[in-house]
Amino acid sequence: MAELADALDLGSSEIILMGVRVPPLAPETEMARELTEVEMAERKFTVRVASPSQCKRVLSLDIDSEEIQKEKARVADKLRRELKVPGFRKGKVPEKFVQKNYASVIHGDAVRNLLPKVFEEALDREGISPVGEPSFDNLKAEDGSNITVDVSVEVKPDVTIKGYKGIKVKVSRKTVDDKAVDHALAHLQERMTTLRVVDRETQKGDFVLIDYAPILDNGEIDEQHMSRNYPVDLDGAQLLPEFLEALPGMAIGEDKDVRVRYPEDFPDKDNAGTEKVFRVTVKEVKEKVRPDIDDAFAQGVGSQFKDLAALRKQIEEDLIKDEEKRFEHDVEESIIEELIRKNPFDVPETMVQNYLSSVLEEDRQRRPQVEDEAEREKEVREHFHAAAVRTIRKYFVLDAVKKQETIRVDPPDVDAKINEIVKSSGDRADKVQSYFRHPKRRQSIESELLDKKVLKFLADGADVKVA
Repeated sequence: MAELADALDLGSSEIILMGVRVPPLAPETEMARELTEVEMAERKFTVRVASPSQCKRVLSLDIDSEEIQKEKARVADKLRRELKVPGFRKGKVPEKFVQKNYASVIHGDAVRNLLPKVFEEALDREGISPVGEPSFDNLKAEDGSNITVDVSVEVKPDVTIKGYKGIKVKVSRKTVDDKAVDHALAHLQERMTTLRVVDRETQKGDFVLIDYAPILDNGEIDEQHMSRNYPVDLDGAQLLPEFLEALPGMAIGEDKDVRVRYPEDFPDKDNAGTEKVFRVTVKEVKEKVRPDIDDAFAQGVGSQFKDLAALRKQIEEDLIKDEEKRFEHDVEESIIEELIRKNPFDVPETMVQNYLSSVLEEDRQRRPQVEDEAEREKEVREHFHAAAVRTIRKYFVLDAVKKQETIRVDPPDVDAKINEIVKSSGDRADKVQSYFRHPKRRQSIESELLDKKVLKFLADGADVKVA
């Protein structure tokens, strides 16, 4: 009868992670809503609960045979009323005929109906709120005997955080000086740089268009893999070193063979560790025209800057604000890291995988489709697994401190934040206002504010040393 466990349809829990504030909760199933108080009061079963780990519970159910007989009677009655058998009117099929010819179907349906109902009642009786879907194992459901089964579920850990008051952390702080302002100006200059077509050989720092294709073993050019008018920045930040060395000094229309050795850790696994020769042709050369950093440059950035001094002052103020935000963020994350270290606890793998599923969905939306989506999913889940575990742990730390310190967010604070978002939405203000009328979206704002409030509470009480 073990196949009956595989046939169970226990519903599904839809998990939506917004940041880390909406953790996976217990699945709300249809059969749970169908239970009546009379059914629950009459049902006879025993349950033993084991806790093999912090986030796992195993419910060993022993359901009295009397319960299966009652359920079989209900199934048989429903089947008798619905069967269409030649020689009998619908709903008038004799009970003995049904019991004789459909015994295995009746027993299977009765077990399939009864198991999830008893499981839901056992959860309620033991006060267990599962995370994700249950796993039914070791099912024994022979006709005429008690039903026994082990049901494994994941649960949220019971977390109590200690040592958060006066916690010691060290965080670096950067000084915003003239050198930092110069560096920011250089980036601004680069953004305002234009390109000018020139008729000369390529030089380091140019922006060039090239045609390139692999050369086959027989010396022929692989036309199928030819890339035409491919843009290349000879500043070299994203360029393989062989191309960076070979391209400067080439004339427009000139061909050159370039031998490339791909590094072992090259992102494209098909090319990683291999060696290829490419035929390269320069099609066009553009030089970068960088504006001088002077008063005219400042005025070009914005009419509010009358000269370079005014622009430098604004950049300095912005850098100071950015550094303050970075420092505050690093203080908060250092506190969380230290609290996780001092208060170790497990997290449900279901929550981790749900979080990774949200990461995967974002990944799919931001990139073109790849040839092997299954392999891409495996790589993403492996790469971000540790980060997902840390994010879920952060959620539990903040949740525990919130409960221990009875930290709340008042409704007017939520209203004020929503109004702030609406006012900054311009022409979309009405749509944004309507968007936040939904209780779950309002709750997401409340959760965000609550996180910030808990983090500020922790930071205000911490002993922060500047490293």
